[in-house]
Amino acid sequence: MKLNNAKIIEIIGKRNNGWSTNHIRKKFEVTERRINQVLFHYRATGEAPIISKKIGRPAKQISDKEITMVLECYNKYRFSASLLEPILKRDYKFHIPHNRIHKILLTNGKAKKLDNEVIRRKPIVRYERKHSLSLGHMDWHQRPNDGIWVGALEDDASRALLSLLETESPTAAASAFIVEQSTQAYGKFRQILTDRGSQFTCNHEGFIDSSSFEQHLQREGIEHIRCRPKHPQTNGKIEKWFDTYERHRDAFNCSEDFRYWYNAVRPHTALKWEDLETPIQAFERKFKK
Repeated sequence: MKLNNAKIIEIIGKRNNGWSTNHIRKKFEVTERRINQVLFHYRATGEAPIISKKIGRPAKQISDKEITMVLECYNKYRFSASLLEPILKRDYKFHIPHNRIHKILLTNGKAKKLDNEVIRRKPIVRYERKHSLSLGHMDWHQRPNDGIWVGALEDDASRALLSLLETESPTAAASAFIVEQSTQAYGKFRQILTDRGSQFTCNHEGFIDSSSFEQHLQREGIEHIRCRPKHPQTNGKIEKWFDTYERHRDAFNCSEDFRYWYNAVRPHTALKWEDLETPIQAFERKFKK
């Protein structure tokens, strides 16, 4: 049943005459929340609310200070509202609810309108190595806007991106260079997981020969693990990382600025989120000396 002004006055009268909220709800066929909204307005103002006006507590106006903090935080971390909420509290010692953050992002073109439909996702089960440099995920990705190829090497245990190369051609030599960059900066991987592409493996009529990439791994004593054929999920972590790359790379002047932001500035939700841990912090924590 829809309420009108006459029914609202009747509801207030019934309540003043000792009717319970539950009895009023049943008589007028409305929710208990709606009854409480009407009564809250009446107690606060001494007047019955007019149906054309919004009933309930007036929304608190968003301040310029809140807008500045949210936009600064978004530009630094580039997260959605629910993930920005704890970061804002840590960095600014000021709590802003995530729905309020979302309004600010939406107004400033930094977020999309939320779908009312709730998507039920299965619980995420993560499989990862215990120590840094135990296993590296490596792959190539072609940027759709300019055709540049991006090669990346990610540490399984920490999600740290240890080497990144943007080039015109994804060759086996370029893949070996990516591994060497990582080794020089962070140390040697025990194993590296790749797909069976020509950048990593030399295939001839069903037989696998050593490519220059595999020869480099053999010289370094790094075990090469190949994904199962037609099973890209095996290397899903690096595939997921390329999604992050596509969403945020254009905000940075060069690939190393982007890699630093990803590793050292932005907390990773798959790590110790309660501590807002970054990939490079996790790499150091999980490094076996």
